[in-house]
Amino acid sequence: MPDQASQLRRLVLRSGRPPAGDDAQPPRTLVVSGGKVGLGSTTLAVNLAVALASHGARTVLIDADLYRADVAAHCGLGESVTIADVLLARRDIHEALQRGPGGLQVIAGTRTSQARNACSDRALQRLLKQIQSLGKHADFVLIDTGNGPSEPTIRLWQSAQDVLFVTTPDAVAVMDTYATVKTLLSRSAIQSPLRLVVNRADSEEAAADVHRRIDHSCQRFLGLSLPLAGWLPSDAAALAALRRGQPIVLSRPESKLTLGIEQLAERLLAPESPARQPRLAA
Repeated sequence: MPDQASQLRRLVLRSGRPPAGDDAQPPRTLVVSGGKVGLGSTTLAVNLAVALASHGARTVLIDADLYRADVAAHCGLGESVTIADVLLARRDIHEALQRGPGGLQVIAGTRTSQARNACSDRALQRLLKQIQSLGKHADFVLIDTGNGPSEPTIRLWQSAQDVLFVTTPDAVAVMDTYATVKTLLSRSAIQSPLRLVVNRADSEEAAADVHRRIDHSCQRFLGLSLPLAGWLPSDAAALAALRRGQPIVLSRPESKLTLGIEQLAERLLAPESPARQPRLAA
């Protein structure tokens, strides 16, 4: 998909960076999360990572969901080396990288209790330090943390430059989104810019209504504003594509969902990001 504009963006991305080496700048880290299972946070993480890579950004996608861990399968990759190897200090994070679709690099997740039990403070500190070292290979590091405010999720949220929180218009999803933000605030201060993505919305108006309700509750009861990063339309082909290891931004580049994800990627690449609130594909 790269075109002349993508090549120009690649030059812009790299123009302010030192040569890859020990003095390389840390990558921009972006966490994608959701309040409950089934909201499309992994679908967004995978496709957004591919979209960023297609625009010339060196992109690493990390599956830090230790309960579902399906990023590798959605990218058509194996799980012989996973984030568990990094947490358990069996491998360096650079050794865990696999070449994924669209030119991105992927660190596979795992669902084992061994990995969950390995999430000690020391292991998480080592993981965060090694993520920072990925500046040698990456402009962006996207981290799929799954759903729910676990201790690893909180630590990753705290370390990220951006957090995209995925919800849908479903009433239960809206309540779970607010409840998760409330829980995170009660356990730790949120320092990263936290923004909402309304997935599977029928229209921009429907997405705006979902955002208004969640943001109103957050401001009234938590003293926190939750800006809208954007909204994405439903697309039944998205999950089917991921199950085949083919992200929809590659298998259906003409779809409205792909357009919305591409626009979100372009906003993340824009110099003024993340301040602007976007108008995504209708």
